[in-house]
Amino acid sequence: MAHTETYDDTVKPRKGLSLAKGPVLLIGIASLVFGVLGFIFANQSFTFDMPDGTVNGGTFLGVEGNGWTWALFAAAGLLLMLGSPIHWGAKSMAFIVGVAMIVGALISLSDGSDILGLIATNNWTTLVMGAMGVALVLLAMLPRVGKRRGGAPMATRTERDRDLETPSDHRFGRDRDREPVDNGRATTTQGTLEDRR
Repeated sequence: MAHTETYDDTVKPRKGLSLAKGPVLLIGIASLVFGVLGFIFANQSFTFDMPDGTVNGGTFLGVEGNGWTWALFAAAGLLLMLGSPIHWGAKSMAFIVGVAMIVGALISLSDGSDILGLIATNNWTTLVMGAMGVALVLLAMLPRVGKRRGGAPMATRTERDRDLETPSDHRFGRDRDREPVDNGRATTTQGTLEDRR
């Protein structure tokens, strides 16, 4: 029975340390706790006046927010925590939440006192959202550090086959020299016609 070899030329995954998982988890925990405490101690109102009305809320540690504001922080923290156990999950979730926070901060900056008549904000809320968004987008760019498992992958199947080849693998046990010609094809040189008879 013939022995079948498998060939895998994919890049081996890194098993090193992720620079994104820990910080994303910490920001997620802080955001979740901040949202829950703000909801408890500041304002629990979920009233809204979309899209161009004005909503106000209570303040917690100088940050103004209504129920939607604190729910936003809590949901962002929960998503970051759920994505943080895996390197690519932490990076993906950090980028998504970071972009959402930056967009929210820019809308709040242009609107002044809220985001689209739904989320109550003040200057400190805008600052916290913007800083959190920028930090998360930067964390989404961090790599994994450490060595790859195993050696470097073989470049091509041709190199692998050439390394495993023995002289008896050639037709009739002899090597053939191949020379390129002008039309781009390769021809086999075997001597003159008289030598081949």
